[in-house]
Amino acid sequence: MLRTWRNSPRLFSDFNTLQFANVMAMVAFVLLIVCMAVFPMRPHGFGVALPRVSHAVRIEVPDDEDEMVVSVMRNGDIYFESSRQSPQLLSPNMLPDRMQELMQYHIVERRVLIRADAYARWGTVKEVLDRVHFAGVLRVTFLVD
Repeated sequence: MLRTWRNSPRLFSDFNTLQFANVMAMVAFVLLIVCMAVFPMRPHGFGVALPRVSHAVRIEVPDDEDEMVVSVMRNGDIYFESSRQSPQLLSPNMLPDRMQELMQYHIVERRVLIRADAYARWGTVKEVLDRVHFAGVLRVTFLVD
């Protein structure tokens, strides 16, 4: 008599990890591209929405030049930074003293870049501009988009 084996069929439960890793890498890459398109990087890490102008003049700033940058945020905060220091939150009254201190030791050039938010109040921007002129700086540049 012929013997027949009657085995129950087994389930195939092998998981292919290489294909899973490829799919996950592609998903991560697509998410990275989407995030870069939705949330573009801002210079210096500030969330300042620069005003848009139609006839901007491009300025060339050498890399070795030390400049002072004053950022006016939409909520009225004023940040002061130089190329050798991280941004500091200052009141408008402290701004001329800080600038004169840096210019006294020739750490920075006598030029200020003002990065004002497009939605900042003009009174705050005007006060910063007056304080910059009071510090003895005549070369002022507004950064725009």
